[in-house]
Amino acid sequence: MRIISGKHKGRILSSVKKAKIRPSSDKVKGSIFNVLKDEVVGKRVLDLFAGSGNLGIEALSRGAEFVTFVDSSFQSIKIVKKNLESLSLQKKARTVGKDCLKVLPKLQEKFGIVFADPPYLSGFAQKVIDSVTRYDLLEKEGILVLEHHKKETFEYPEEKLLHMKAKTFGDTMVSFFLKQD
Repeated sequence: MRIISGKHKGRILSSVKKAKIRPSSDKVKGSIFNVLKDEVVGKRVLDLFAGSGNLGIEALSRGAEFVTFVDSSFQSIKIVKKNLESLSLQKKARTVGKDCLKVLPKLQEKFGIVFADPPYLSGFAQKVIDSVTRYDLLEKEGILVLEHHKKETFEYPEEKLLHMKAKTFGDTMVSFFLKQD
């Protein structure tokens, strides 16, 4: 895994050595950021099911103001901290080593972008959508980027989220939602 653009372009990230962790590929990550374009610049970002911190660190490299990384795995949080330290980004980030769905109701801020890459076909995609809208975690015109299996179905409150786009890469699908006011 490497950072594909921005201040830290080309830098290699450490990854979690665990079969259940599925980091976003460079192709998927590149596509996500091609859709977002400059939307990350100056934004506060939430990276749920962070794994190695791949998406959040890419956002920092591209100008995000601050990223909160959340993952229930101690090993994942340890790797995120190692990656942040190797890039001297510790002051622009916070790590939370707890269950994502238990953390969301306690967050006291809004985010410009929320990345969520939950385990596939587990029902977590729906729970993320429900939690992000229930706890009003997106700022005005904030974006939820949800990575999920292409066969996974979910519902979203159309009065709160506009489904902007979906892109498919093999079994992976990335859905983009814009907060509606």
